[in-house]
Amino acid sequence: MALLATLVAAGCWGLSGTAAQALFVRFGFPVLGLVSIRMLSAGALLLLLLRPGSRPALTGSFLVLAVLGIGGSQITYLEAIQYSNAVTATLLQFLFLPMVAAYEAGTGRIRWSPAWSATVGLAAVGTLLLVAGPSTTSFGIRVTPGGLLFGLLSAVAGAYYSLAGGPLAQRHGPWPVTAWGFLLGGAVTLPFGAAALAQYRLPAGTGPIAEVSGLVGFVVVFGTLLGYGLYLYGLGHLPATEAGVAASVEPISAGVATYLFLGVTLTVAQYAGGALILVAVALLGARKARGGGPPAPPEKVRPPPPKPLS
Repeated sequence: MALLATLVAAGCWGLSGTAAQALFVRFGFPVLGLVSIRMLSAGALLLLLLRPGSRPALTGSFLVLAVLGIGGSQITYLEAIQYSNAVTATLLQFLFLPMVAAYEAGTGRIRWSPAWSATVGLAAVGTLLLVAGPSTTSFGIRVTPGGLLFGLLSAVAGAYYSLAGGPLAQRHGPWPVTAWGFLLGGAVTLPFGAAALAQYRLPAGTGPIAEVSGLVGFVVVFGTLLGYGLYLYGLGHLPATEAGVAASVEPISAGVATYLFLGVTLTVAQYAGGALILVAVALLGARKARGGGPPAPPEKVRPPPPKPLS
């Protein structure tokens, strides 16, 4: 169930990234304004509709997760899209996976093995092939100084969110952490988002206004509420590296969205990349079915106390 939730979350993120790029490119929607709207709206919806339970204690770890993990990952990812495009931002953001894998292997959360290396490697190569795709101005790899900076920052923020979110989700539940994390992170970004929205002018005409509203609503519900909530649920039951491998299906959903809604045709290399990602996810699923993924290292056995001298 946790693996399925993570896969659905990644699909929501991929579709949401395409919607966000349409908002930026076609309608000039401000990034900080979108971040504030999506976080505050998603948090309010969770509280009103799902009533996810009591607020987690305002500890330092929760505040840092809300501001830097949840809020920071969204701001940096959307800024990377604005300075480059959704394809490039997704590729750079995916660097969070080797960061998380190295941390968990170094701290003993997972035991590394050749099979585990193959799983992560397939996901990484598949992502590279998939997002390196169409060489058009809007949807090919587009490296700019701003896009590179914010893309790398989004990888760092995503790695922190993946590592710190799991323990908090286990302690308080995924939906309270998600709801209150959105509200706290949104409150921090609100002054900047409000200033950006005050300078923005909606496009003329009922049709364009309806399209902007629909895209913003899609980002709020699918890319924010469901995406982050389901991913945090997965983190509560999976090591962050496993969740990261499952999240590599995000560029697959983004590629499908650009093909269906924007008419961008995938190349042979991109289809191969998508196939490699699916193989990596299938290997991960097989490991879970056999008993829960990579085993933890054995506990150290304390030596018996010395016998007293007679």
